[in-house]
Amino acid sequence: MENKKPLLTVKNLKQHFRISKKYTVKAVNGVDFEIYPGETYGLVGESGSGKSTIGRSLIRLYEPTGGEIIFNDVDISGRLSEADRKHLRTNMQMIFQDPMASLNPRKKVMDIIAQGLDIHHMYSSAEERKELVYKILERVGLSREHANRYPHQFSGGQRQRIGIARALIMNPKLIIADEAISALDVSIQAQVVNLMKDIQRETNTAILFIAHDLSMVKYISDRIGVLHLGYLVETGTTDEIFSNPVHPYTRSLLSAIPHPNPVVEKERKSMTYDYGTSGIDYAKGIQQHVEGTHYVLAAGDEIRSWTNNGKKY
Repeated sequence: MENKKPLLTVKNLKQHFRISKKYTVKAVNGVDFEIYPGETYGLVGESGSGKSTIGRSLIRLYEPTGGEIIFNDVDISGRLSEADRKHLRTNMQMIFQDPMASLNPRKKVMDIIAQGLDIHHMYSSAEERKELVYKILERVGLSREHANRYPHQFSGGQRQRIGIARALIMNPKLIIADEAISALDVSIQAQVVNLMKDIQRETNTAILFIAHDLSMVKYISDRIGVLHLGYLVETGTTDEIFSNPVHPYTRSLLSAIPHPNPVVEKERKSMTYDYGTSGIDYAKGIQQHVEGTHYVLAAGDEIRSWTNNGKKY
């Protein structure tokens, strides 16, 4: 990855929400990461850590409070020109968490999927529009007959496939999958994730995979970022994060993963991590290099105390 140019570069991203004159929620408070072409970057953390907020800020559903977002060599963090907005809308797409809430119940699948094509005039005739929709429907495992049905006539897994088709038809360079499988049954989750991996191999599309299911993130992601209280506390390759977690919050998350072997599961001990009593101040931490592409948010003394397992970094 070091020799490749990042598709997306996020520097010191902040997203604050003012609740009242005296209170502001700092949902995301200075996050840095990069995503390369064709890779999957997994973003994990507990509910309320700021994962979905980051996704919505990147695609500009929210106006970022601060920081810099460079997407495909274009700065999309400030006021967007018409050309920059078109560049963003055609090259970055989002798959939402709830497939029923994100699909217009009054529109047929044909019109839902083709909405981006309609807005950006990406076809020359009505026949070409139909063929583009039919082709992408078949690619996600649905048939062309489904194009004339409404969202309520499909199962949850099928609706999520429609959401994936709506994103893919624009041929984007980056797809933000915001908890795209959390509302689905486990067997359907595997189908949808395998579908996304297959499509990624064919199109070289990058994916920001937002989830709290660590097992699924391990399966699909090339690199992982661990988010807590609006801060990216640790990032690295999947192997680095799972084989050598450094930050105590990351360790507590990994220790909570159930083990399929009942004998091992019986002996498994979950670690607890309480930020309030830990003595750690994320606001004072800086991103420190551990090894390879492995970084952790910490002060010097903190990282030494966390890595007292015989290894030196």
